[in-house]
Amino acid sequence: MRRALAVCIALAAATAAWAQERGAALFEQHCAVCHQQKGEGIPGFAPRLAGTLAERAKTENGRSYLAQLVVSGMMGPIVSGGEKFNDAMPPFASLADEDIAAVVGHVLTTLNQVPAENTITAQDVAAARKRALPPNEVRRLREQ
Repeated sequence: MRRALAVCIALAAATAAWAQERGAALFEQHCAVCHQQKGEGIPGFAPRLAGTLAERAKTENGRSYLAQLVVSGMMGPIVSGGEKFNDAMPPFASLADEDIAAVVGHVLTTLNQVPAENTITAQDVAAARKRALPPNEVRRLREQ
């Protein structure tokens, strides 16, 4: 019984480590070009991600918004960190649900020190995919 429990714990830890590594690699591949490698953003072009999302991640609506944002993209004016942006983020719906959950998990846990239980799951991404909002509607969702 103890051995089985130890195996389950080790497997869960290995799976979490794999997801974190996968999320970091996906962030580097798809997000860092605009948001920079450490999530510091580019003034006037792409908002800072590092240290800005912990409050949003605390709520179910906030996590739902983050899943929708990555699935559907966003377009239009926003204010982030007191800075105005008026551009578009492309949708990443072509990524698998698990990959989107991994990259958002990386952004939340690594760049925002959010506990793993306050990140999104593949099921959250699947729900966002079913909702499929146009990018300008995602911006309105952000304002809620």
